[in-house]
Amino acid sequence: MITHLQGHLARMDASGPLVEVDVQGVRYEVLVPSVLWPEIQAIAGEQELTGEGGPPLGLHIVYHATANNPAPTLVGFLRRAERDFFRKFTTVEGIGPAKAVKAMNISVSTIARAIEQEDRTILAKMPGIGARSADKIIATLRGKLVAEAAVHDAGHAQPVDAARLESKRAIADAVEAIAALGYSRNDARRLVEDAIEADPELSGIEAITLAVLRRLDQR
Repeated sequence: MITHLQGHLARMDASGPLVEVDVQGVRYEVLVPSVLWPEIQAIAGEQELTGEGGPPLGLHIVYHATANNPAPTLVGFLRRAERDFFRKFTTVEGIGPAKAVKAMNISVSTIARAIEQEDRTILAKMPGIGARSADKIIATLRGKLVAEAAVHDAGHAQPVDAARLESKRAIADAVEAIAALGYSRNDARRLVEDAIEADPELSGIEAITLAVLRRLDQR
C-alpha cells in the first residue's frame, strides 16, 4: 500500500487532472483535485519539468483498486487532512475516487464547512454533484468533518479553473523550450507572447513552440 510519495514533479496534465512524480527514476501517475493545481503550479514555477531535475514534491496518497478494476489509481494531496477528507468523501453512495477528484474544485475546508452548515447551494455547484448528491453528502458526513472544516489549507471558496492554469504552465514551458535554442529568457518570453497575441487560440506547449518557430522562419 502506497501512502506517501516523495520525489520530483516530472509532469502536469490539467485534463486529468494529474501529475507525474519521479521517485528515484520510477514515475508514478497521480490524480490530484483541481483545487490543488494553483499550489502545485507554484511549486513548479516556470522551470521546464524534466523528471529528476524537477522541483521536489511530496504527496499524501490514497491507493485505490477493486476486484473489477485491479489497476491501481493513486490520488494525491498536499496535506494529510485533505487525504482524510477524501477517504470520508468517497464513503458517500455514488461518489467514487474519480468523481471525487473532479468534484473537488474548492478547498477541503470550504467543502467541510458547507457540509457541517448544510449549505446545499455550495455543494450542488461542485462538478458532477448536483442537489440530490448534495443531500446524500450532508446526510452521510454531517458531524464528521469538524476537524476538516478548521484545516489550514489554501481556502479556495471560488472554483479553481484548472484549464486556465494549465495554459499558464504551457506558456512557461514554451518559453523554456525557446530559451533552450539559445535565446535569452526575456527574448524567448517576448517571442511566445507575440505568437499568442497573433493567435489567441494557441494552446499547449507544442502548438505554441511551433508557432514561434514558424514566425522566426518567416523573418
